[in-house]
Amino acid sequence: MGSWPPALWEYAEWIANAHPLLVSADDEIYSPMLHAYPETIFGGFLETDTDYRDPFIRDKIEANGWIIWPPIPYSWDTVVHDLPSPAPSPPSWQNWLGTDDQARDVAARLIYGFRISILFGLILTFASSIIGITAGAVQGYFGGWIDLIFQRFIEIWSGMPTLYLLIILASVVTPTFGWLLGLMLLFSWMTLVGVVRAEVLRTRNFDYVRAARALGMSHTRILRRHVLPNAMVATLTFLPFVTSGAVVTLTSLDFLGFGMPPGSASLGELLRQGKNNLQAPWLGFSGFLSIATILTLLVFIGEAVRDAFDPRRATAGASDDTPTIGAEVSVAAPVADAILQVEDLQIRFATPTGTTDALRGVSFGIARGEVLALVGESGSGKSVSALSILGLLPSNATHPAGRIRFHGEDLLGAEEATLEHLRGNRISIIFQEPMTSLNPLHTIHKQVQEAILIHRALRPEDARRETENLLASVGLEMAKKRGDPYPHELSGGQRQRVMIAMALANDPDLLIADEPTTAVDVTIQAQLLELLGSLREKHGMAMLFITHDLGIVRRIADRVCVMQAGHIVESGATTEVLENPQHAYTRHLLAAEPRGRPAPVSSGAPTIAEVDSLKVWFPIRRGIFGRTKDYVHAVDDVSLSIREGETLGIVGESGSGKSTLGQAWLHLIPSQGTIRFATNSAEAGYRPERAGADQGDGSARSPKDERTTLAQTGGAAQSPREERRALRRMAQIVFQDPYGSLSPRLSVAQIIGEGLDVHGLASSAEDRERRVIEALEEVELDPEFRHRYPHEFSGGQRQRIAIARAMILRPRLVILDEPTSALDVSVQAQVTDLLK
Repeated sequence: MGSWPPALWEYAEWIANAHPLLVSADDEIYSPMLHAYPETIFGGFLETDTDYRDPFIRDKIEANGWIIWPPIPYSWDTVVHDLPSPAPSPPSWQNWLGTDDQARDVAARLIYGFRISILFGLILTFASSIIGITAGAVQGYFGGWIDLIFQRFIEIWSGMPTLYLLIILASVVTPTFGWLLGLMLLFSWMTLVGVVRAEVLRTRNFDYVRAARALGMSHTRILRRHVLPNAMVATLTFLPFVTSGAVVTLTSLDFLGFGMPPGSASLGELLRQGKNNLQAPWLGFSGFLSIATILTLLVFIGEAVRDAFDPRRATAGASDDTPTIGAEVSVAAPVADAILQVEDLQIRFATPTGTTDALRGVSFGIARGEVLALVGESGSGKSVSALSILGLLPSNATHPAGRIRFHGEDLLGAEEATLEHLRGNRISIIFQEPMTSLNPLHTIHKQVQEAILIHRALRPEDARRETENLLASVGLEMAKKRGDPYPHELSGGQRQRVMIAMALANDPDLLIADEPTTAVDVTIQAQLLELLGSLREKHGMAMLFITHDLGIVRRIADRVCVMQAGHIVESGATTEVLENPQHAYTRHLLAAEPRGRPAPVSSGAPTIAEVDSLKVWFPIRRGIFGRTKDYVHAVDDVSLSIREGETLGIVGESGSGKSTLGQAWLHLIPSQGTIRFATNSAEAGYRPERAGADQGDGSARSPKDERTTLAQTGGAAQSPREERRALRRMAQIVFQDPYGSLSPRLSVAQIIGEGLDVHGLASSAEDRERRVIEALEEVELDPEFRHRYPHEFSGGQRQRIAIARAMILRPRLVILDEPTSALDVSVQAQVTDLLK
């Protein structure tokens, strides 16, 4: 309950207390809240502490002085003697919330009970979080047998009837605050383990974790700096519920009489009094409202804490790589017999820092059977234009002006029921990433069939037949043979075909294709374009094709509109626009298409690295005990080498083993074979004894589970750890996804400078800062950007940061895992020129 006199931070005593705040007597000022005084000072007869509620003492003080009381002149254990009615007495001016059945002020007991409940919940949350987060992080990061043993222990331990055990133990010993805290800690730590484990399992596979491993970081540092900070979003969201659970459990024990010692200020004890004194409803209502207030406030405070520690909410969004080129804006000519006509469309988004104009007067039309391509870089407004047609923009979007007419009907002012009838029926859309657009828990037959049944009243057998016909029309006859697969059982191209089948389920008049070929390989891309072309001829539908790939535009589009910064800057027939561009921005896009040849390599250039008979086989495990039944041959018997100054291109479709080869080459995943790296003075080689990666989680194994160790020939002998660090400094990697490879909770300076910290290359903080600035200047970024976070940059700028992180170590080998595939065509050219 807190000792008396109170400490300055014990706010409850300053609100509700039987001791005055200040007393004036005989021209002297006293502070009974902070010091104990004998009553002889105020004219009493005893040397004991003063009872300031004694009428005799009060009269003595007020005869020639005054008393200032707290707002509530009662403590949690003060018995009120001058009640107007027997206890429990109803609320009055003297006792705002009445008194309990022991004649104690309810308001005072609520304040002290509120404090002890919050204190108990916060301490228990803090202690259980340390244990739970540590256990969950170890489980999720290392996996394997560690995860299996932990999970079995948690399943057994969590199966115990916690509340019953608490009641039994509380009936054996006298409970105290500390005793209850320790007892509940035995079980409460498990609440966070599952959340943290799941987040770490997800986070450890991100590219920025692989990049940290490629820098040579230890597991402890990766967990502390990269995995846990980014896994804490879900954890912080869950923490208020842990605190709420602790408060509710303590209240429940107090209500049952097995909690805090009798007489303590307790919300549960107040609820029990309400149950025992139904004629005094203020007792039950006061306790209930206090508990409800605590739980509500905890949730809101938890949300605020989570947001406060998220750097992505405190700063502005990404900037653009390419400045606005050309000032003039083209106005598209009206299209005769257009089934869709967009007129002067404007779209504005409300943001925490103001408003953003995404579209600034866009106009275009599409005729039946025509393919119109919207071309432009990321942020130009292509997808926003398409989503506005179906009314799929977020709630913070508004349309200051413009019209969208479909068969003459204005869709901007249409009712939601009208739009629901159009969506997937007369107007369909294909999104860029099929894996996130398809429900992973439903089979593809069920999802295509659902698209049919939403708009057409068919019998189940007719709907199934129609589904099979649709899948066959998009080249997925194999789906029937495979027994109705789920999305994850299909390749990227097959999933995109499922999306096309869903879009065509109801024979739409207009098909919107939002970059449907960006996420697939070139061969699959060609197949999808051919499929869309044949379906267009068969169904006679119009198509709005959104892309930034001019090669696709040449193949499929009848007309093209070039978009930049929310405007259509040029439009016309595809051949005319691409062969005779009038706008500077269109010429800029065309000039950005890949050109040139690599520089020749000197005939005497030394070999930097080579692999011989490299194999990476992923095990296929089945059965209860997860025994290996077979292997997926991701990389099988590959041999190659690369010389100083040489660029080696490894080409293949998704799943061919390109990325796996690169990661095995850098010893990021286990492999079998020989990998050699040449140093300045000698040669460091991997000898085929046993393949081991920095994080052996059992995800990949060689056929015989062999391991590879690093051996140094020439010079002083090195330990395996020193050899590994030398490799990490000599060889680096740049990943495909420029956003996923950068930790969102680290600044640019922290990201780029991590390698310097790991390898001890900076002699001081000033030297580290200088090297980071030099690295940013090398990749043509403003050094002032080093204090920003990744989400404040565009895709091209983020990839430049990733390149700077790799190059600051001055590696002799850099592996580039499709570093431009996720970027716009002009940004691809910039990054390619930078790498050259």
